[in-house]
Parts: sequence; C-alpha cells; structure tokens
Amino acid sequence: MRKIKRIRLEDLESELRSLPDKITIAAERGLDNQNIVELAKINCPVMTGALRDSIRYIKATILDIVFLAGGFQYINPLTGKYIDYARYVHDGTSKMPPRPFLLQAIISERYRVRMEIRQRTLEMI
Repeated sequence: MRKIKRIRLEDLESELRSLPDKITIAAERGLDNQNIVELAKINCPVMTGALRDSIRYIKATILDIVFLAGGFQYINPLTGKYIDYARYVHDGTSKMPPRPFLLQAIISERYRVRMEIRQRTLEMI
C-alpha cells in the first residue's frame, strides 16, 4: 500500500534535501548482513568447517560493508595452518573450479535488500 504525504510547497526544498539521509537510514536498517553471512556459510564447501566458520562481515561505514572469509586469526584444525586459501576456493585455480560462496550469497540477497530499502524509504517519507 502506497502512503501519500502532503507537504506545502514551501517545505518541498527541505523535504528533498533530507531525502538522501532518509534513504541512507533506510538502507542501513534494510541491510541484513548476517543473513548474507549465513547464506555464504550454506554455500561454502566444507572439509573441516574452518573456512565456513571464518565467514564474517566488517562494517567500515554505514553503507560500506566488507564480507570476509579466512584470514590469519583463523586456523585450520586439520593442518594447523592459517586459513589463507579462501580466495582460491572462492575464485578457483587452474586446477580447481571456482566456488563463489560469498558472491552467490550477495547476489541471492540483492533483490530482497533492494525491496527492503525501498519499503523502508517510503515509510520514512
């Protein structure tokens, strides 16, 4: 259901100027980063589970989010070495096809996030 807000002509400039802030707030509330992480974990190939368990996100700014897998704070229990192979699993190598678990999660959530942001923005206007 579409909501209509009536504003006076004198207030139109102010309303239009506040629109980017409202969209940013709606985007922040609409982004379900944990859901993307959970989908990536579902799509991640598993041998020991260490790579899957290392999937996470970091929020640099309100709308700047980085999804990560592996890293030097995570250790593979089978080898005792750092999980530095996430990129090779995700992007593939000359000997192994790509298994883009992070990209698949982001793509599958793209439509839902867009609709959520749109709905929340309309609620704020």
